[in-house]
Amino acid sequence: MARLSIFLLTLLGGLGSFRTAAATDAEPAPAASAPANETEFSVVPFVGGSSDVGFGGGYIASLAQLRAHHDPYLYRIDTSGSVTFKKAQDGDLRVPYADVFLRWKFPHLIRNQLGLELRASYTRETNLGYYGLGNAARLPDGLERGDPFFEHSRVHPTLRAMLEYHPRPFVLSWGFSYTENWLEVPEGTLLANDLGSERAYVRELLGDDRPHGVPKFSFAAGWDTRDDEVAPVRGWNITEQLDLVPGTLGEARHRFARWNNAVHVYVPLIARQRRLVFALRVGSDLLFGNAPLDELPRFDESFALGGSKGVRGVPAQRYYGKIKLLANAELRGELISLHLLGVERRLGLVAFADTGRLWADYTAHPDLDGSSLGLKYGFGGGLRIASGKTFMLRFDLAWSPEGGGPSGYLLAGHMF
Repeated sequence: MARLSIFLLTLLGGLGSFRTAAATDAEPAPAASAPANETEFSVVPFVGGSSDVGFGGGYIASLAQLRAHHDPYLYRIDTSGSVTFKKAQDGDLRVPYADVFLRWKFPHLIRNQLGLELRASYTRETNLGYYGLGNAARLPDGLERGDPFFEHSRVHPTLRAMLEYHPRPFVLSWGFSYTENWLEVPEGTLLANDLGSERAYVRELLGDDRPHGVPKFSFAAGWDTRDDEVAPVRGWNITEQLDLVPGTLGEARHRFARWNNAVHVYVPLIARQRRLVFALRVGSDLLFGNAPLDELPRFDESFALGGSKGVRGVPAQRYYGKIKLLANAELRGELISLHLLGVERRLGLVAFADTGRLWADYTAHPDLDGSSLGLKYGFGGGLRIASGKTFMLRFDLAWSPEGGGPSGYLLAGHMF
């Protein structure tokens, strides 16, 4: 079955964003100078969804306080929420997906040196996909994605606090998060069968589906020479992050570590402002120990080989494993830049290509990963709508042979 994802903005750009400037008795600054005190607010409600998760709506919003000599802003609050609805096989209406998050970033506990980020989120997913372990996972004959045979559910609220020390170009960060996980795996599904598989290494990799809480300690180091955080034109951003989970709480017992690596490169191909920029990301995600099932498809707080922040066009949760490699390339071009309602608005286009590969474990398992190159890939294009200095909306449309049809993604900010 072909999969089509559709998104429709109900409020765009200048209609959903404005800037206010605080009045002062000082002489007005030159136009090219940073204003002494400004507030940028953007909000975009939307409707949309896909044949996988159903159709619904939500919002994306951002509030930022700008101040001279406080880079890139004094503080920023951003939030998003969405919910989808889908008719079940028995005819009842269900809610496959509900998500809301709120984040507060204050980069100036020590001005331009030490910052704090606080984040709270709640996500409920009732039709998560599981199609088997490893890079060679295939759909059984006669079945297709969306069949209840591949589905399970997960509810996971998270709280996170991070400190970041950023004497540019060096960046050091450390923090703590806690996630509570409730999983439900119906009997007779592929996941339930694999949890009780005759192959011991499959059972060991998947663990179990009992409730558990994950306290996680994170440490990261980086080198950041980007000229802008929201829409970089030139520079490098290299990050190394280590997550440690000494043990989980609750019925399930897990102890694991994650090592995440990413290199971002931005090169202006046409020097004038943002007319054409080449952006590249190469990354890896390595899991060690007995990680929970829900960690196996992930990379950088999202999905790796699939979804909106990994290999676009491939369905999210399509592939599960401990070792992941991926690369993303984008050509970003700005078409229009103008001032509307006191705020700079920019409209741009993006062409992209993504690829990646995954392995179930550090021990060779050809039955799970195959023996060929096995690269997964997707490509497509998208729109970028920027408002002010702190908000950008992206809409991507991607295709992959893994997806069975086009996939659409609507989020805040560039993918990387």
